[in-house]
Amino acid sequence: MIPITPAQLKNILQSNILSLCPLSEETISDCAAQVEAGAHVLLAPPADACDAAEEARLAAVFKAAADKAFVAGRIAAPKEGLAESGGTLSYEECYSRVLRQAKFLEKMGVSIIFLTDFTDILTAKCALYATREGTQLPVCVGFTQQAGEAGVKCALSLLITLQAAEVSAAGVTGMDIQDALELLSDIQGFATVPLFAVGIAGQYLLPEDYEDYVPSFVHQKCAMLGLVDQGPAFTAAMTKAIWQLSPLSPDFPMLNAVSSVNETVFLDFHGKIVGKNRQLLEIKTEKLEEIKQALTIFNRPGAAPVCFHIKDIDVLRYAIMHYAGRPAVRSDEYGEILARELGAFVLTERETEQK
Repeated sequence: MIPITPAQLKNILQSNILSLCPLSEETISDCAAQVEAGAHVLLAPPADACDAAEEARLAAVFKAAADKAFVAGRIAAPKEGLAESGGTLSYEECYSRVLRQAKFLEKMGVSIIFLTDFTDILTAKCALYATREGTQLPVCVGFTQQAGEAGVKCALSLLITLQAAEVSAAGVTGMDIQDALELLSDIQGFATVPLFAVGIAGQYLLPEDYEDYVPSFVHQKCAMLGLVDQGPAFTAAMTKAIWQLSPLSPDFPMLNAVSSVNETVFLDFHGKIVGKNRQLLEIKTEKLEEIKQALTIFNRPGAAPVCFHIKDIDVLRYAIMHYAGRPAVRSDEYGEILARELGAFVLTERETEQK
């Protein structure tokens, strides 16, 4: 299997809609039938132990895919959760684990890496940064949120943060297909990258019913679609519908926005805030301990987005990477280069308030 670059995947998704087939350990035996049914991408079971058993499972997927489908590796969100987000796993432990998994998947020869089922920004950012260090492959990140206004706000913050950090595609995983469709309809207008959906079908969903869903997902800018734990009949129905459709491009090549856990502020091309009664909380320090203390406050739900005014490169790197959102940054030339690499929004003017 020949790996593809992020630019190549972007070109593919500009003119094609791909059918995704998520596989579990129990459904790997069906992957050849899924390819025959029209699957464009076989999404392998999550890499975890990176051992001989996982190598054997991937080998079976590669054999079924042959030259007819891409093989995508999968890294699932850690079940323990980050300590900063209420779990037990430290940021460094999460980063190291994902880095090892990403290197394993690239060594095995997958074409794309999917990070799936993330519920909070900080864990998703940590996994994305680690994967980008471990591989040059396209990285797609899927998140899951509860329905309702709070879920939409979190999903929008996730989308803005992830696409600023140059994911190849962003989307929803691990959600009921109706909930996934409703969530995507609320955030797709802010997409600068292709979207995707790997949904969970209801107990009574039939292949012909799912075929009727496909145009709605494509209308929400989804360029990749799949269902969890469904047989080849669903893939065949999905592929049939896909062939009659063309992908919709995102509305913007870039988005001037910063976000906290669940709040978003939009800026104009001069770095001034759009709208009244909105502001960025500026954090100006060169001390790492002060940044750590500030993040315990500003990484909470309801906090306004922040602007880091930091020149020390190491302190700035820590601040951006450990901030649960997309921050704004003021710094010197080297700091601005780092900020852009990590997906932060660079402010070049002192004034950000709308006059």
